[in-house]
Amino acid sequence: MRFLLTCCPLFLLLVLGGLTTAGAVPEGPDLPEDLSSLSISQLKNIKLSKVTLSSRKEEELFDATASIYVITQEDIRRSGMLSVPELLRLVPGLEVAQIDGNKWAITSRGFNTRFSSKMLILVDGRSVYTTVFSGVFWDQIDYPLEDIERIEVIKGPGGTLWGANAVNGVINIITKNAKDTEGGYVTSGAGNLENGFGTARYGVKLGEDTALRVYGKYFNRDEMAADAVTPAVDQWESGRGGFRADWQPSSKNKVSVQGEYFRGESGLSAPNVVTAPIALVNPRRNEEEGFEGGHFMGRWDHTFSKTSDMQLQVFYNRESRFGLSFQTDLHIDTYDLDFQHRFQPLERHEITWGLGQRFVLDDFKNTMNMGFVQANRTNYIIGGFLQDTWSVIPDKLKLTLGSKVSVNSYTGVEVQPSGRGLWTIDDKQSAWVAFSRAVRIPSRITDGARVDLATSPGPGGVTAVAALIGDKDVKSEELFSMEMGYRVQPHKKLYIDVSLFYNFYESLLTFEPGLPALELTPAPPHLLVPLRAGNLASGETYGMELVTKWEVMKRWRLEGGFSWLEIDLDKDWNSRDLVTPPSSGKSPEFQWKLRSFVDLPYKLEWDTSLFYVDRLTNMGTPQYTRLDMRLGWRPRENLELSVGVLNLMDGEHYEFGPVSEFNRVSPTRVPRSGYGKVTFKF
Repeated sequence: MRFLLTCCPLFLLLVLGGLTTAGAVPEGPDLPEDLSSLSISQLKNIKLSKVTLSSRKEEELFDATASIYVITQEDIRRSGMLSVPELLRLVPGLEVAQIDGNKWAITSRGFNTRFSSKMLILVDGRSVYTTVFSGVFWDQIDYPLEDIERIEVIKGPGGTLWGANAVNGVINIITKNAKDTEGGYVTSGAGNLENGFGTARYGVKLGEDTALRVYGKYFNRDEMAADAVTPAVDQWESGRGGFRADWQPSSKNKVSVQGEYFRGESGLSAPNVVTAPIALVNPRRNEEEGFEGGHFMGRWDHTFSKTSDMQLQVFYNRESRFGLSFQTDLHIDTYDLDFQHRFQPLERHEITWGLGQRFVLDDFKNTMNMGFVQANRTNYIIGGFLQDTWSVIPDKLKLTLGSKVSVNSYTGVEVQPSGRGLWTIDDKQSAWVAFSRAVRIPSRITDGARVDLATSPGPGGVTAVAALIGDKDVKSEELFSMEMGYRVQPHKKLYIDVSLFYNFYESLLTFEPGLPALELTPAPPHLLVPLRAGNLASGETYGMELVTKWEVMKRWRLEGGFSWLEIDLDKDWNSRDLVTPPSSGKSPEFQWKLRSFVDLPYKLEWDTSLFYVDRLTNMGTPQYTRLDMRLGWRPRENLELSVGVLNLMDGEHYEFGPVSEFNRVSPTRVPRSGYGKVTFKF
């Protein structure tokens, strides 16, 4: 049965292909109604089929030398999903697991966990990855879905262009230009899990070359279930408001300014933590935690000529977490400056270079169970990159060589080179290959924290306290990657994109037991069993990812995806780590999806998505199949009514196991849910 569930879809998806590359072809007044009549070379000329993530410049999807996928605004509207983490389920090969009602584990190509340290997340090019915990707080990434133009996802390393921590992938959430959101927009809905949600936005032109939009969003999500009968206390409530202004004083200059403020509360059910060096009585506890923050960002784009341009971006970001799941209060301030310049010194060479600096100021309130050697500290990453794209044979063979060199406050100098090549075989097929090195630098936790995990009876009746202890000598985790891909359009309505990869990792994080020592404070005297951070593991991953789309007829199209991942990790012979679970058991070996989009008569839309995720062996999480459906009706251009049902085939299921970071979060069951939604434009 497992063979049928995992391997048969591969054969099916090779037959069920698609029309476009890495995302639905956008609609627009200047495009023909039947896009299936266009060849790939014609599709490449459509403006919205371009991406920026793979090379830090606008390029055609078909020419990207990376495994890249794009979620378009039309995909977002017809997905039936209500949050950014849920939307990422649409990306073939991406690992998306909901831990509880407000927490996710999201990564690419292995090593998934709540704070997926090897996945870099950007919003309009602004990093929302925090080096304090090496990851992202997904409950803070909740932008109005209607204002997202597209989400670009690279599966694979991007350290040469995007710097440290872009090891297994990069996600960039790109919001719409203010000039494209003129007028009013209101959406509201509710369901059995969604107590209520709504978004309001208004855009206005301030002149011939200036536009502004302001928006607000609020939702209240109910708790899920810890088991078949016990509530999980993982409810989630959040609100945010913000603005974006775009000014284009000339054809050569564009200025964008945006800002936002958010605040929310979420709950969790978790294993109890040490409150004193005595044996625990209650193994679980229910909590709430608060979070708030905001950002302000400005960007200036200047075009010198058709072959030369520059971009200057600066942002300030503030985020605060109010303890509980970390047993501490946390404040993080980020100051970032980024500059890049592209020019063409020779006819066949295009140079892109840039400089950047980021300063992160954090402030912790130490508690009995979690503390830092330095309760507040300033960390930095400063560096630059240089990349040369050489058209060896114009329109046929292209080579790209480059490297990122940076210095950071954790490990000093890091070098991340890469080499990429693209062979355009003809106007219907192309192949690419890439070799890269990328690093994940340590976090504040692994660099200098102590986290008390649990207590147990020790010798002579003395209580033993096990604690994770950071080490300032922890090194960066390293990746050496080899990738290749092939894209083909065997028929004008069929498209297939396949990628292969082999990754080798060194200096992976472990926690090594040290010699026990007697501590006198806090009373009573107790035995400390230290588990010190180290780098005594290595390993390899390899696999395949497939995207295929097929326009069956004018009113019906299908999209399929399949991924296979193998992970083989080993600890060094002198490692005694018994704490860090093997990451090979936290990622599914097989995943596949099949999506259907049908335009029915009377302006009805029927969209279905079927997902299969293999079991997580290390966590005891069984495989599951998920079916989502959406029925939409657009009686007028400015009005849309829709209903959605998520997880239709299964009443409840786990998607992830207990989270290992600090042993603070227990998984809950993802239930079947439904909702109704109304959208009105004016």
